[in-house]
Amino acid sequence: MNSQTPQTPLSDRAHAAAAYLRLAPEQSPYGTYRGADHARTRLRLAAALGIGLDRIETQPDGIRRRIFPGEPITATVKCSASGETYTFFARNPLYDDEPFELLGPCPECGGEVPLADIRHLADLGIYLARAPLTTRDTDRPDSLPETFQEDAGHTTDCRHGGIR
Repeated sequence: MNSQTPQTPLSDRAHAAAAYLRLAPEQSPYGTYRGADHARTRLRLAAALGIGLDRIETQPDGIRRRIFPGEPITATVKCSASGETYTFFARNPLYDDEPFELLGPCPECGGEVPLADIRHLADLGIYLARAPLTTRDTDRPDSLPETFQEDAGHTTDCRHGGIR
């Protein structure tokens, strides 16, 4: 980090975050309660990745939906420098200590599934630095998140994904 770059004081950023969490739910197209989940998800992901809220779009996850509070949320981040898009999944947005799951193609079926648990920017860096996943990785419990095996994003003919 360049120490010569002007920084916004921590107290100003904290006040802005609190104001965002107070105001964003009322303006959300998903309603106040779901809007609060989306606002918290965006704020948490922005902090974890060190990016602005304006670079994150959230939407309800249509594949992994539930009918009780804390409906899963998918967050999309587009890198302004490279143009790459990253998709993150908040399985339980009510809990601030839950990791985000980086979604990407299953090496076997191509369905969009959890490939890495992301708690901070370094987790994303570790994932991006490793070789592309292969079908052999899907049988190694230490190479993928626990949620990979039975995620609803797998195609119906994939050996992963559990009972449908």
